[in-house]
Amino acid sequence: MKTRIKDDFWLLKRPVAHRGLHGNGIPENSAAAFENAIKNDYPIEMDIQLTSDCVPVVFHDDNMKRMTGVDANVQTKTLAEVKQMRLADTDERIMTFEEFLDFVDGRVPLVIEYKTQPDKEIIVDKTLPYLDKYKGEFVVQSFDPLIVKTLRKRRPGFIRGQLICQDRHKEQKWIIDRMLAHGLFNCFSKPDFINMNLKWLPVSKAMKRGKRLITWTVRSDEDRQKAEKYADNYIFEYIRP
Repeated sequence: MKTRIKDDFWLLKRPVAHRGLHGNGIPENSAAAFENAIKNDYPIEMDIQLTSDCVPVVFHDDNMKRMTGVDANVQTKTLAEVKQMRLADTDERIMTFEEFLDFVDGRVPLVIEYKTQPDKEIIVDKTLPYLDKYKGEFVVQSFDPLIVKTLRKRRPGFIRGQLICQDRHKEQKWIIDRMLAHGLFNCFSKPDFINMNLKWLPVSKAMKRGKRLITWTVRSDEDRQKAEKYADNYIFEYIRP
């Protein structure tokens, strides 16, 4: 398989800051974390999902309690309600995807993760107007192969990645779980790169099949050495590569 990601592509050149460069009082997926990554010239990995009124916002967890203290899923809250919340008892607010892109403004490349949603097409369609006019560099990825497939169909020119973890997907039937764990849905999502949980490296040649391999999440020098041995690049947090 011929790769669309050449050796000089940015995704292979510089480690990527997981949810921005956060820690030491700077919450993940916040403007402060993103600005910190930009100042240190790291590409940014971040997450998007939809509010109940279908606005894409930058937030990782399905449930908001860990980061906001509100015990509710993002998808059950309107944008107005989300905007009243604060991240980790700081003054940082949850950004919309549009606000995030305006804030970064092409200063560093982006790894944009689509969180699994009930409707795979709506989350893609709600983000495309912003991405179509964005001037900076980015790639897209998701654990959900149906979202990756929708991205392929809607915007075949986008570089896209399939996130994979071989831990048990408890919400899935066993056969679906094993197919996800071994990348067997890649035949129709056709990702340009695989992003594999570090603990499951190395991956087989059969799974890679000529694709680039990224890994997550590097948190120590030992993790970094493993990532550099088996992967083309890595996503990190709590360290400074």
